[in-house]
Amino acid sequence: MQRELEELESKGDRLTHYELLSVAADADGGTIRRAYLEKSKRFHPDAWYRRDVGGFGPLLSKWFQRLSAAYQVLSDEESRAGYDRDHRAELSKGDRAALERRELSLVEEERRARERRAARKLYQEALEHALNGERTQAVFALRAARELDPNRKEIAAKLVDLEREQARARANSALASGREREEKKRFSEAVTAYAAAFQNDPTSFLAAIGAARCAQEGSDARAATTWALRAVELNPDDLGARMLLARLFATTGLKARARSELTTLLQKNPDHKEARALLRAL
Repeated sequence: MQRELEELESKGDRLTHYELLSVAADADGGTIRRAYLEKSKRFHPDAWYRRDVGGFGPLLSKWFQRLSAAYQVLSDEESRAGYDRDHRAELSKGDRAALERRELSLVEEERRARERRAARKLYQEALEHALNGERTQAVFALRAARELDPNRKEIAAKLVDLEREQARARANSALASGREREEKKRFSEAVTAYAAAFQNDPTSFLAAIGAARCAQEGSDARAATTWALRAVELNPDDLGARMLLARLFATTGLKARARSELTTLLQKNPDHKEARALLRAL
């Protein structure tokens, strides 16, 4: 300890706060605090209570006070910024480079903090839009918020929910349009509308079976078969969809597949007259 005190005394006021604490100029608050606690245990006068330190007692007290003063300055962001500004020329080349890194880091952190605040504001606006039934505006606000703060889980979760609701609303609108066009026997337009409904809601059995019916009416057996297959996949227990698929298979010459569908249908409903008749015909 005596040798260390002598070295500190020889350097005197040339020592910067960072050198005294043995930390780099870009050290974070936790690192500075740990360094201070470690050194203060050695320099604190109480650590040398009832021990003969001879003429080094005043130096021990002096450098403990210097150590405490350095920590007080560096542990407060405002006072640390002032110290860095006023003593930059006294810092070593390495510490000046470290200080520049820290300043850039602080600028980046401030930018991110501004973005997070903006994201919170947009999130609150989105919630208000959603409560008012303004789903499109809410989705736009949430997408902007997610760009600003991609790690905030509640933004992403709310956006997923609203986008699903938006897709379901579009699907329902397209489904209604498909039904209207089907009733007017505008089958090509109806297929387009049902396809749009299915695109927005790939779980929509009504969209798939509607597209299959209308494609069949429009004499597009291939498209009708594709849509009927999707309908059966979505609702295997719907006998009407399975019967339509069997008729389409039969029409396109796929008799084995038609028989398979009819057999499955009759296992579910042995009294299905249309299915029995078509199976006999095959």
